[in-house]
Amino acid sequence: MDVSASLSAACKASLASYGVDQWGRAFLRGTPAGTLAFCAPDLPPVDLHRLVRALDARGIRPPMVVRFPTMICERMRTLSRTFAEASAEFEFEGRHQGVYPLKVNARRSVVDAVVAERERLGFGLEAGSKPELLLAMSQPVVDGTLLLVNGFKDHELLRMSFHAAELGHDVVVVLESVREAHRFLEVAGEEAWKAVPRLGLRVKLDSRGSGRWQRSGGEMSKFGLSAGEVLETCRILAAADAIDRLVLLHFHIGSQITQIKRIKRAVREATRVYAELRHRVAPNLSILDLGGGIGVDYDGSRTSYASSANYTLEEYARQVVYEVGAVIEEARVPAPTIVTESGRAMVATHAVTIADLREVQGAMPRIPPAQEGEHRIVEELRLVLEEISAKNYEEYFHDAVDFREEAIQLFLAGVLGLEERAAADALFQHIREKVRRILATLDDPSEEIEEHLQRANRKYLANFSIFQSLPDTWSIGQVFPVAPLSRHDRRATVRASIVDITCDSDGCVHKFAHPDENLSELPLHSIDDGDGYYIGFFMTGAYQDALGAAHNLFGRCHEVVVRTSAEAPPIPGMERFEIEGVVTDVKMGDTVEDMLAGMDHDIESLLAQLRDRHLPVETTMGKPWALGLLQSYPYLAR
Repeated sequence: MDVSASLSAACKASLASYGVDQWGRAFLRGTPAGTLAFCAPDLPPVDLHRLVRALDARGIRPPMVVRFPTMICERMRTLSRTFAEASAEFEFEGRHQGVYPLKVNARRSVVDAVVAERERLGFGLEAGSKPELLLAMSQPVVDGTLLLVNGFKDHELLRMSFHAAELGHDVVVVLESVREAHRFLEVAGEEAWKAVPRLGLRVKLDSRGSGRWQRSGGEMSKFGLSAGEVLETCRILAAADAIDRLVLLHFHIGSQITQIKRIKRAVREATRVYAELRHRVAPNLSILDLGGGIGVDYDGSRTSYASSANYTLEEYARQVVYEVGAVIEEARVPAPTIVTESGRAMVATHAVTIADLREVQGAMPRIPPAQEGEHRIVEELRLVLEEISAKNYEEYFHDAVDFREEAIQLFLAGVLGLEERAAADALFQHIREKVRRILATLDDPSEEIEEHLQRANRKYLANFSIFQSLPDTWSIGQVFPVAPLSRHDRRATVRASIVDITCDSDGCVHKFAHPDENLSELPLHSIDDGDGYYIGFFMTGAYQDALGAAHNLFGRCHEVVVRTSAEAPPIPGMERFEIEGVVTDVKMGDTVEDMLAGMDHDIESLLAQLRDRHLPVETTMGKPWALGLLQSYPYLAR
């Protein structure tokens, strides 16, 4: 049944106003009740609003992250199938192997989902640090899958790689520098290892990516070997009779590559390097690792904008297979195994961060009644409010701006009292709102006045921390899709940005994904009816968990993992519920005690100091106070 066919015109229009029908077309649907349902593979549609309400009734209140691991499995299957189809189309004789980089999201539920598909699809794992390598080593050995070791390596990490090989993993240590080649050979000679990892080289291409991470490529990039260093490393390996262990060539030109033409050029350049090395230096070279970079279309625009990509996964696979095939055919070398490490494309869509909106900052005050003998400035602003129209709005609005500025100066000089200042401010806010409505009716509104109104928008307070839950928003300006979980059957009456509850002015979302153009304000509804108004930040499954910061000591949010079956064993430390027809495993977020202890504060000492000051730590008015507070959620309570 096509659910969209049963939606009201108002609901369809609401979904379109947030771009849900574009950025969310693969996993999100509206319901006749005006709510949003998440449609993950192997699961019934999950009404997110009803799910949050049911969790709330059990004392599990926002903010929370809701995960759908089957989305990860579906993305892995799609990636594998797409490359298989491209290989068949171009009669490419090599194969494709996906590899999941643990840095993208190492949460237990995410890793479990990846591992569950590894054997069937032949996906590998990538580690770039000692904790990540230990995690990868602990996973079951799957024949034919790679365990790639990237990043900067000391002797200890290299020894771990040898131990991983002894466990049966197909380990490839990717050398980042000439010095690492010497270091690898030193570790190899330390003892008679039962198994020795194979080797790869990371080459520094001239080609660069596009978007926010384009500096990951090019000659000034942080990682990789120049052409001369590649040859020097090969000479070192050959002198040590280790050149036969060199099987992989790796490059990476950045995450979230927005333009397909940049990918084509980089693949062509890297394949040329691969062919030269295979033909002249490294007879066992057989793997071409393209790194990550497959773009995720966060805003639904399918453009080269930083939060989108101007290509589909199918176009990516076809271009990669074609370029590799063309170069190796010309060079007359065997087709390599193509490896991709696009973790963002695998896991971004599986997670939704949900917060409740609490109050409006900058809400419209009432129009102050006229007072006998009120100051001239207040009278002038009142007159502008009465007479401003579509015919005169530019002139009158500029007059209003001047009058308000004069009111502030008179207040600073002591001429205008606080009540008159408040009346002037209130009238000016109503003038702005009237102009906002006028602009919405015009085909060619004043850009100058639009910019002024954007700077003065209303703000909804969301009960979460951007620094903890959406760190890419404040750090690099990443745009995530945002939409309320309910009320799509009603017209949104307010346009506002979203601010978090931290004591930091950077805790603000003021860019919102939309396929036509990113919005500076989001259409929102009134939150005065007490029903609970929840907002969803979508596609937060990549990097946000790893990069989240404990600003203001707001910690990790509640985690809700939606399962396909009650037969699946729960993750240790999680509590299981059956809610809205699905199985959910819930891990409670950090408590106040967790956050204080994480900053090295001794809890018993802290309580002792409060007792010494005669504060009733155990009870206040017959109720637990400090002891109960320590076990509470740091975010806003009801």
